[in-house]
Amino acid sequence: MAGLTKKELRHDAVHEELEKITVTVVKKRNSILLGILILLVLCVAVYQIINNKNAKKANAENNLANAGTNTVALSEIPNKYPGTHGAKSALLRLASEAASSTNYALAREYYTRVAKEYPNDEYADAAWLSVARCYVGEGDYDQAVNILNEKLMKGEHAQNAKYLLFKIYALQGKDEEALAAAKELEDLKDSPLIEDITDSIWRKNGNYPEETAEAETEAESSK
Repeated sequence: MAGLTKKELRHDAVHEELEKITVTVVKKRNSILLGILILLVLCVAVYQIINNKNAKKANAENNLANAGTNTVALSEIPNKYPGTHGAKSALLRLASEAASSTNYALAREYYTRVAKEYPNDEYADAAWLSVARCYVGEGDYDQAVNILNEKLMKGEHAQNAKYLLFKIYALQGKDEEALAAAKELEDLKDSPLIEDITDSIWRKNGNYPEETAEAETEAESSK
């Protein structure tokens, strides 16, 4: 190095600086190219996912249209194309067919699948309500009550659930529970059924209103 002139030293320094810049530019270029490649791969993957999803949806709809009321063909759709609208429709159709044949246990299984596999769907609450009705059809009132009390339903389904609770309690002879459920239903507040249930509760508790007791005393004395 001692034998190099100032001009040569300056030339070497410039050359080293250029090499550093070149290496930096190449690294940046490679990073950009790698980023573009990764982005392309992601775009292709997303396109394939969307394309497969659309194809699955279309196939489910086609199979549903071709299945008609064939239960074997319908039962294959939810297994082949889970999560699709066609699969949900197939389950609902199978459930309806089973319920109409009074096969409530099988219908309950299908309705439960709809409720669990499509929890955010508009049919979820209706499906749970149908599960409770199936339990009623099987004569298992306690399980029906559990479903109606555990599942938080909204809108008209919540009202239908309360009405079904009222009917179940009335069938079980649980008058106080039936009365409590009926009080939450506007259209039952003035119903003769409420008077009958209230009268039944009075009779069970031996706690009659004064006018009722007087009427019964008069009826007895007139005999």
